Amino acid sequence: MCWRGFGGLAAGSGEVGSRRSKGGAKRRRSNQNAAVTEDLYASWRRTRRHLATARADISDQPEADLSDADDFIEHNELGLAFDCLVEIGDEVNARAEFWRALDGAAREMGLYEEPRSGSARLCLERLAAAE
Repeated sequence: MCWRGFGGLAAGSGEVGSRRSKGGAKRRRSNQNAAVTEDLYASWRRTRRHLATARADISDQPEADLSDADDFIEHNELGLAFDCLVEIGDEVNARAEFWRALDGAAREMGLYEEPRSGSARLCLERLAAAE
């Protein structure tokens, strides 16, 4: 799943759940959309926590420039933040805790579903090697 596709929701576009309609079916659909939106926001919060945990684990590494990852997280580009952190973690030979946190983020974002991204594959490889 590409997180960039949800940019309008992240920016608070108000499209989901803001339609005024008459009739039960449309209201139910609106309620379902609101529930989906809340589920999505909750998923983003869980993903952000995983990414923050991974980031904190390598923040003491002098060669780890986390500015791009921070920028991606700030703009809710969580998939790009994941890719960036995987690359940095690979470069600094991150510990198992780092890879476990990124594994949680990858699972939350569905990155292990086919086809797997290169970053997701690398995360799994590094996690297996670290444990």
